Amino acid sequence: MVSDPIRPGITAILLPLALILALTLTVILGAFASEEPTAGRPVAPVLDVECPGEPVPTELVVTCHQIDVDGASLAVSVLHAPDPTGAPVLFLHGGPGGRAVADRHRWLAPRSEVLAARDVVLVDQRGGGDSTPSLDCPEMTSPASRESTSGGLAGDRACRDRLVAAGLDPAVVTVARIAADLVSVRQALGIDRWHLHGVSFGTRIGLELLRTDESAIISAALDSVVPPDADETTDLPDGIVTALGVLDAQCSNEGSCPAGVLEPLRRVLAHLATDPVVVQVDDRSLTVDDTAFLAAAVRTLGRPDGPVLVPDAIALADTGRLAEAVDRLAPLSDATASIARSAGDALSEGAWAAVTCGDQLPRMTFEPTDIDDPIHRAEHGRWSQLRARCAAWKIPASEPATRTPVRSAVPTLILAGGLDPLTPVRWAEAAARHLEDVGVVVSARWTHAPSTWNPCASHLVARFFDSGERPSGGSTDC
Repeated sequence: MVSDPIRPGITAILLPLALILALTLTVILGAFASEEPTAGRPVAPVLDVECPGEPVPTELVVTCHQIDVDGASLAVSVLHAPDPTGAPVLFLHGGPGGRAVADRHRWLAPRSEVLAARDVVLVDQRGGGDSTPSLDCPEMTSPASRESTSGGLAGDRACRDRLVAAGLDPAVVTVARIAADLVSVRQALGIDRWHLHGVSFGTRIGLELLRTDESAIISAALDSVVPPDADETTDLPDGIVTALGVLDAQCSNEGSCPAGVLEPLRRVLAHLATDPVVVQVDDRSLTVDDTAFLAAAVRTLGRPDGPVLVPDAIALADTGRLAEAVDRLAPLSDATASIARSAGDALSEGAWAAVTCGDQLPRMTFEPTDIDDPIHRAEHGRWSQLRARCAAWKIPASEPATRTPVRSAVPTLILAGGLDPLTPVRWAEAAARHLEDVGVVVSARWTHAPSTWNPCASHLVARFFDSGERPSGGSTDC
């Protein structure tokens, strides 16, 4: 990888001494506009490092760095546009506990439209990805932890105990701390102002940056938004039913699921609630109850191919072929995932627990909204399991101010999918009510995080950064 993207257009010897010094500083900080640090906070040094993972074939210059912040060292990658004419874009990955640097190929092959005129900054948030210290949990794949598929907490407890014994407090990973880290990254890279592109949990961080660092943000694209004041235990059961209803209508109209989706799913869940089934997936025997099956179906529907897989899986389960149904959903289910856990992997369980239990749990009421509906009842079971996991992690509640609505005048684009059961459309509408200059775009064909996989959605984001344009009335042909 090339580490120096600077292309000076004037011979240095002809420049005044002051300008030479200015250019030297610019090279060190990555060719961004410089800014005075916040009073009392020194600018962190930018250490050049080898990019993690396999090299990505690209004609663009890609640089990777480590930037020290308070108590952590963040992995950062800058994807340099061939001829940047606009301010850079900070990408805020999902999670909590996700990563971005090792997944830079998603921007480079094929090349994102955003990179035509803007550099893109990728940051692995505190505790996850290739940032250190890592809060990943290898314990989650140990034999003892496999009881967690039926509600056990051995892996959670073992991971927390190891981290605490090593002097690592998971509770330091909070929405407020992650946002502050990103302000430090901006200053270290010498960026005066940038655009934000947040996806899923990344929108929560984006909203917090709008609250705390608004003057440094030119515009914000928030895809599959998570409002800071959302009560997930109240909102998500209805959101799941709504998304499944949209899927039911679409596939029934197209003739791909003659029996529908909602009613067959309710029959499956009602049966599993009273009579869980043991199925064999690869080398593992798993007990599948109504909560586990719904969780797998919801996660699957959130994927680009979910609208095809979910009706098929539900139809199989409704005819008694549960093992085949679970096999369709297994790679996307927490209960049946067999991904190896290691530093830099796709999910840092400790970071996930810290933010989920410290930032999100305090807003949850845990009151069932419609216990007579098998879908609501199964989803309520998942939240009961979450409360038990958080008790095992012993994460204290974070600062309450980060759970209040964010008000901002920054131009904002919000994307939402009618088929998204993870971040329902109502959340997009709720966040938009507090923003002064916002456009909300909803497509009935989108599932979760469409700007990461749907060409039309990603084009809307790139066009918004270039011109501020948003579809009038929220209409789109996507």
